[in-house]
Amino acid sequence: MTSRAPLARAAVLVAGLLLFAAAGAPALAQAPPPPGGPAYGGPGGSMRRGMGRDDGELWLMIRASNLTPEQQAKVRAILTAHRTATRALIDQLREAQQELGAKLLAPGPLQPADLKPQLTRINQLRDQLAQDSAQTALEVRGVLTPEQLARVAQTKERLKQLREEMRQLVQPGRPSP
Repeated sequence: MTSRAPLARAAVLVAGLLLFAAAGAPALAQAPPPPGGPAYGGPGGSMRRGMGRDDGELWLMIRASNLTPEQQAKVRAILTAHRTATRALIDQLREAQQELGAKLLAPGPLQPADLKPQLTRINQLRDQLAQDSAQTALEVRGVLTPEQLARVAQTKERLKQLREEMRQLVQPGRPSP
């Protein structure tokens, strides 16, 4: 065995771990709908559908701001406008991840440079998803009043406090981050 064989195996292992981590992204981007209610436009949570789990700030803005019916309609239109582009990006990301997986499982030698095009594409698509998510959040934020934004900030702070309390209950000996 040459000294390159362990390095090649390590590179394939790292790439496999990257694939494993990357495979979860589309699933995370398909969040289940929350319970129905006036802030969501009725039963089934239609205003939440299609938003990713990474859109926590967006969800918090919608949920904690107590939207008026007019604001609900505007937010629904914003989410609908972004949903098509987001779905297309998620489909492209899933395809790029499948291509990476196929390359990793194909017979024959494989070098880290062989994976670079797929990894670059995956990173570009993730970046586009993050940018679209931020744009959506900005548009929704523009619908809210200063009072609603203050309520959202208070809710976010309270949720942070509750998470810390839960962490301390579950792991009493660990210091806070």
